[in-house]
Amino acid sequence: MIKSVCVIIVTLFITVFIPFSVLAQEQDTESLQVGVQTGTQLLADIPVSHFEDADTWAGYMSVDKGIIFSMRRKGRPLEVPEIDPNDNTRNDYVLGVKVAFTQRGYSHFSLTPSRPVKIPGITKAVTLWVCGRSFKHRLYLNILDYKGEKRILDMGLLDFVGWKKISIAIPVSIEQDNYNNTEWRGISFTGFVVKCDPSESYGVYYVYFDELRAITDIYNEEYRDEDDMNDGW
Repeated sequence: MIKSVCVIIVTLFITVFIPFSVLAQEQDTESLQVGVQTGTQLLADIPVSHFEDADTWAGYMSVDKGIIFSMRRKGRPLEVPEIDPNDNTRNDYVLGVKVAFTQRGYSHFSLTPSRPVKIPGITKAVTLWVCGRSFKHRLYLNILDYKGEKRILDMGLLDFVGWKKISIAIPVSIEQDNYNNTEWRGISFTGFVVKCDPSESYGVYYVYFDELRAITDIYNEEYRDEDDMNDGW
């Protein structure tokens, strides 16, 4: 009798509570209210990179695995406005990447901007438009926490065709601030890494990136005292 009751309780937990926790995790980025101030939080949707400077980005791949070409290509997702209302930047170009595999197997390539991009405030989520070609390669986001330590975030598989907006919530385990100091808040974006599926590491592979944005809490930056002193000297 006791054994049967235990089985019923475990079954209820699996069917009710576990799906709920997974769903809550998947909806993390969707539930954020951008541009809404609640308490001591002021969320803003800010551009990290429009990729208009894509010709300054660098692509790297081990020469024994393949050859990589990265360049600025004209185009944009139709859902992205032609002119960004936040900073009036024209969205004319994207970062285009072409990889010619020379050897089948485990490999990866990286894409880095000319310098790390500091994201103001406390970043809650990051969104990115990617144009894929239905390969099972996986995209990773490289960032630095407020201490300058490298962190890697899994943004998922690139197994889709055409433009798709992908997003990831920044886990609370990544340190973004020191409550004693507001100068060294936030994270910095340092680039992407794509890990290639060995079963599809052949031929030529194309992928395009556009409109990297961050949903970030800029309350402290917005309401900092005008006469506050600047540290870091």
